[in-house]
Amino acid sequence: MVPRSELDIFHVDAFTDTPFGGNPASVVLGADRLDDEMLSKIAREMNTRETVFVMESDKANFYFRYLTPKSEIDFSGHPTIAAFHALIREGLIETAKDVTMVSLETRAGILDVEIVKNESTGRHEIQITHRKPVFLRTYDPKEYLKALGLTLADYHSPSPIQTVSTGTPHLIMPLSTMRALDRIKPDWDKLKALQKDSDYVTVSVFTRETRAPTSDAQVRTFAPALGVYEDPVSGSAAGSIGCYLIRYGFIEPTRPVTSIVVEQGYHVGRPGRVFVEVHGDKEDIEQVKVSGTGVIVFKGKLSY
Repeated sequence: MVPRSELDIFHVDAFTDTPFGGNPASVVLGADRLDDEMLSKIAREMNTRETVFVMESDKANFYFRYLTPKSEIDFSGHPTIAAFHALIREGLIETAKDVTMVSLETRAGILDVEIVKNESTGRHEIQITHRKPVFLRTYDPKEYLKALGLTLADYHSPSPIQTVSTGTPHLIMPLSTMRALDRIKPDWDKLKALQKDSDYVTVSVFTRETRAPTSDAQVRTFAPALGVYEDPVSGSAAGSIGCYLIRYGFIEPTRPVTSIVVEQGYHVGRPGRVFVEVHGDKEDIEQVKVSGTGVIVFKGKLSY
């Protein structure tokens, strides 16, 4: 037999403390030796919503690249959470302190990451500082409501349908009730057609009505053009939604920080929670942080 190369690979459920909840991601360590073609092949082979490839960086502590089965994206929250849990597990990050600071290079820029150790549970919460939000294009709600099987009565008017980016652009769409969120029946062809020539990568729909009393918003995220029809829990979408909630008065900001809990994943049987911190007010959001925990489900060897 011809010898083959091997890499460590992990399957991690992010934004949850429970195996088989939250959002699964594949994590490949030591990926510097892989070319772009191999990255794409591995992402298709793993067939998780995102595979994150961990590499060395000459600008930060690590460089992460994120691939879906169809394409590469600049940044994604849940595989970032997953990758740091794998790095901690392998002893590649020293976490002796209560809070460990790490810098991360991505195609979206250099991000600051805080690893917070919970002494009572032994778990690590990964907190990512996102880029300052940018509020981009707005869209006519009628076609999007139709594509989701909803009507104007389900829409939280007059708030806009708008693309918001803290590193990854998400189209944010407010609904008036949880019942409307539950009734969504996407027309995938229409959603794909709407995304052409757009400025976003997902359609993220939310309501203030939640299942858990401690949550502030409930979300569903759709990205059929990326090969991800419904994303169980999206950290980058939660960051954008947290900014939208402040900007359009859904939540009254507090100083020095507004803490927001976003719940997601109930509609695909993988519930999870994202913790968002927004610094600033509706006129000037200064900083956004997104955090969550994760569970390693298995570790293996990738042969190629």
